[in-house]
Amino acid sequence: MLAILIHRGTKSHAQLGYAAVINISPTLPNTAAAPTIDRSFISYSLEHMAMPAFLNSPMLNNLMELWKSKTGSRPGLRIGGSGMDKTTYVPSLDQPVMWTANPSSQYLVGPSYFKLVREYFPSDTQITFGLNLVNSTGNWQNTVEFAVAADENIPQVDLFEIGNEPDLYVSGKQRPRGWTGKDYAEEWKSVANRVKKVLPNAQFQPAVFAGSLKDNFDLSSLVRAGINNYQFKIPTYSLHFYAQSACSGNQNLDRLVDHNILGAQLQRFNPELAAAEAGGARFTMAESNTVSCSGFVDVSDTFASALWLIDYSLAAASKKIERIYFHNGPTTPYSFFIPKGANGLESGIRPIFYGVYFLAEALALPEPGSTTNFMVKPISLPGSPSDIAVYGLYSNRVQRPNLDVVGTTKVAYTTTVSKTMTMISTDIFETVQSVSTKRIIKSIATSTKSITTTAVFIVPKQTMFTKTATLPGTKLTTIENQLLDGSTMTQTVEIAYPTVTEIVLPTITRSRTTSQRVYTSWVLSTIWTSQEITITKVVRRTKPLIYTTSSVYVAPTVVTSTQTTTSPRATNIGNFPSYDGVFLARAVILNLSPYNTSDEKVLNCRSCSAPSPARYGTVGPRKSTRVTVTGFQPGHRLKLVRLRGPGLNAKAGVNVSGIAFSEETGEVTYTPRPGSIYVEWDGTARFDILASEAVLLVDEKVL
Repeated sequence: MLAILIHRGTKSHAQLGYAAVINISPTLPNTAAAPTIDRSFISYSLEHMAMPAFLNSPMLNNLMELWKSKTGSRPGLRIGGSGMDKTTYVPSLDQPVMWTANPSSQYLVGPSYFKLVREYFPSDTQITFGLNLVNSTGNWQNTVEFAVAADENIPQVDLFEIGNEPDLYVSGKQRPRGWTGKDYAEEWKSVANRVKKVLPNAQFQPAVFAGSLKDNFDLSSLVRAGINNYQFKIPTYSLHFYAQSACSGNQNLDRLVDHNILGAQLQRFNPELAAAEAGGARFTMAESNTVSCSGFVDVSDTFASALWLIDYSLAAASKKIERIYFHNGPTTPYSFFIPKGANGLESGIRPIFYGVYFLAEALALPEPGSTTNFMVKPISLPGSPSDIAVYGLYSNRVQRPNLDVVGTTKVAYTTTVSKTMTMISTDIFETVQSVSTKRIIKSIATSTKSITTTAVFIVPKQTMFTKTATLPGTKLTTIENQLLDGSTMTQTVEIAYPTVTEIVLPTITRSRTTSQRVYTSWVLSTIWTSQEITITKVVRRTKPLIYTTSSVYVAPTVVTSTQTTTSPRATNIGNFPSYDGVFLARAVILNLSPYNTSDEKVLNCRSCSAPSPARYGTVGPRKSTRVTVTGFQPGHRLKLVRLRGPGLNAKAGVNVSGIAFSEETGEVTYTPRPGSIYVEWDGTARFDILASEAVLLVDEKVL
């Protein structure tokens, strides 16, 4: 359930600076109500030929480690791309990788290549290894030898890909005219069976199509042709996706961040997702980025790419796409970073990586060692605006209940009268606040009447008990790594080192006690007057707020005022009822309304090849929208993380709540400083968001 109200909306209404009200459902009925997003969702795709450039710098490993430190799982690595169909394994080669002009644009790989990969990436890195399908010499003998050598020398290898974008082989003159998906399927099975014969446990990731989905180059055709998880070990199928292409000339900054265009692009993959499931496997985007053909300057290397990456990633995850491998090159415009100086570029972090870090914050574990996985649900907005995107992230864990009432409870009723009450409903009707008109006697009678009432009080009593617990702890260990130049790099790493101890915890028991009070009333006249009264009861609750109006009759009672409290332990666990649904934990709000800067100081970056043109700056000031959001638990405080840049076209000045990175190593040099907002007891929380900005709200009490 969501409603969004934009005052005087237009196509770029968020840049106009009006107000928005977003109502997100606070719960989902169960863990099947939305897809779970993989902790390694953001992964990397690199070419064989590019590995020495990347692995001669600590930046890639540091950025992958940063993701793991947040989400608990390391990004995956796909070694492939167009170069994999130009790669030949040469056992006698004394270099890791060598380029040769004869035959043209071919790459030779030697045994030291495997050592380079094995020693750079930690053991928990899942590697998808690309093999050559184009070169069928000797019935793909070299391809099989390459697979065997990789399996024996790189224990991180998890999957094999055979060929890259075979749906483009005919246009690339790598296969004759008339060669179709059926021919590809037969060739793929021939190679896979040869690999499986020598490596019985080999797993594969087939398809890797560019996305044309023509001439039987689609997953349904592959499954029918026998390339399925019943004939081979196929955990995942994959296709490739780029939002735009540098080969076809359709690059455009505003279209890149258009939420509706993205939705239409992903809609094309619905049949492929269904076919992957029918084949007994999952679906990944094994190669993806902003603009194909290595990216495009002034689009791929701008702040717009960071906003696009967030929208694309969450939209894809909500469609059950398990993982996206973003393609990177040592100097290409769409790279997350430049690992070391080359081709006139300096090393450095590109704007798009700030979108990666923002997602790491969105998927961060609520506590160390947590088993939480987040379910992602896109929020459909009335009118389907192209410049606003909202996603809810729900925890798959059952939250601990806390129904204790905290604060002051006041009740003031009078004689029987009809009144209207506003009620907030949870599992059963429970009055929280009511405003009513009561009739009171204006004159005093000479007769008296006594009323005796009995009250029952629950008195809390605290006792202590001993419990064994595991306390978090750390210790330092030193790791030495041998670099390519022969030098040694020593790292001191802080690792988790839990200890088991006994702790004393309080527990609350309650005893009952009673008391009697005598009240006297006087009645003389039938002259009445009216007076409004307010009944206030502060409760801690979590359920969708349902407002109803009803007419009731209240029986005579007495005026009471009691102060109630709860234990500190109870107040720290959040306001959750015993309902075991799936609770809203985080929300991502993207204001994609285009705003471009003309500030030349931020139109270029250290690792960029050229500045963005200043003439495309948006006329007028950058507007802010006031957002009121519901769906989080009343009384909770939300962490607020912002992804902000000077404008869509900016290449510098981008940050996530102030985080900063070393341009040489990728290490964090300044930790982020998120803000916070409070969820009122009516369930609303408010914040401001600029045009071309993203906001993440995190309820840290939802575990």
